[in-house]
Amino acid sequence: MAITQDFIYGFGGFGGYPSRCLIRILDEADKPLVVICSQMANKPGTSVTNAAEIISKSIQEYLAQDSLPLCAAIQRYIKTSKLTTILDDLITRLKESKTHTIFTLESIKLALEYRESQIARLRKVKELIWVEHYNASLGLNLGYEYMEVSFVPGTWGPKWTGTTISALSESTGYPIAEFQIDPSAVHLP
Repeated sequence: MAITQDFIYGFGGFGGYPSRCLIRILDEADKPLVVICSQMANKPGTSVTNAAEIISKSIQEYLAQDSLPLCAAIQRYIKTSKLTTILDDLITRLKESKTHTIFTLESIKLALEYRESQIARLRKVKELIWVEHYNASLGLNLGYEYMEVSFVPGTWGPKWTGTTISALSESTGYPIAEFQIDPSAVHLP
């Protein structure tokens, strides 16, 4: 089952006007990262279509944040040190202490595994699938309740393609139920 996060996201729309949308994040190990951005029924502020670039960039930055604070020191060390420096430190420590050899090797192994997982996570975030959702009751969907949005590299200009919930499920591997947004969730006060 996918790790799912649902939350109301507030953003500054055109002219700084307070705006909101519902964000659903689908994240499972062997599937693409999917973000569904739903237009609120009471539509305060700028629409999700008009603010696609603003919302998607912000959510992408949120998803790229490090969520493992206990590994922060190891992460900083690895990010700021070259592999040769890390290996030199390891060799120095191994020469100094024979009793901490296994601990040191395990620590380096965990740090490198962590680095690899962070690189994989950042790649997944960079390749996320962005989907806009308009509840059928809003009448804004131009024949589609779901629009897959791709962004042009460099300019981040959006391109919308109408799609169905079945097509999204088939292309991502997530069950249809994961894409279904409860109408009451977008009708909040």
